[in-house]
Amino acid sequence: MTNTRIRYKRKIRIINFFAELIGSSIFSLLFFIFISRSLSPDFEYGEILLGLYIGAAYFAGVYIPFHTYRIHIIPFISIIRSLQKRKPSILYYKIPAQLIGSFLGTYVYHLFYRVIGEEINTVHMWSYEVSNLSDLIFFNALAVFILVYAFYIIQLLFKNMGFTSTFFFAIVIQVVFIFSCHVSELTALNVFGYFSLYLIDGNPGFSHSFLPLMLIHFIVPSLVSYGIYYYIRDRYIERSSKNTTNNQTA
Repeated sequence: MTNTRIRYKRKIRIINFFAELIGSSIFSLLFFIFISRSLSPDFEYGEILLGLYIGAAYFAGVYIPFHTYRIHIIPFISIIRSLQKRKPSILYYKIPAQLIGSFLGTYVYHLFYRVIGEEINTVHMWSYEVSNLSDLIFFNALAVFILVYAFYIIQLLFKNMGFTSTFFFAIVIQVVFIFSCHVSELTALNVFGYFSLYLIDGNPGFSHSFLPLMLIHFIVPSLVSYGIYYYIRDRYIERSSKNTTNNQTA
């Protein structure tokens, strides 16, 4: 590989890193602002409208930084993309960018509400409390399963991530949020944002310490993402390829 090509790939990775960082910052900031506004008596609105705002926040986070659709924001989507492209190096800059970006967006949100003097805890939305470790693992794994499976299927339908596919995935995020927003500690849509809240506020509503939280909200859901990829690849993609080959040789 020539030095010019190496420099080009390094430049692309740096651009993608900052794009992911900015997109994650925008999403986490808007995510928590919209939830806080919904909890305020002056701006109260229902779950359907709030879900629409959350879906719009995701679309804005993906599109605004560089007007492309290569930003993932959700780390479990990055895992799927790295497997699809057979490039694990994607995770080396995507995940850190998402983590830093989510922290920055969450910190700006936290700072904004301190400046205006409002004390609104976003976890007050959690009206259905789940504290058992196995239940928390199950619900977060289920949410990630729905997200990643839907993302994968949308990709198969539209071949690439453009405006239409991103729009439909934003609708999936809206629906998942509507059905999960009242379940405590269900963080799949903004896992690094909630981790940032944990670090900034000091365990705001979480029932376990840091290591079990990593297991519940990141490690097990990541394994679910890997499992979904191999399940779909072995069950649908490779079978479809074999059928196509058989039809061509028949």
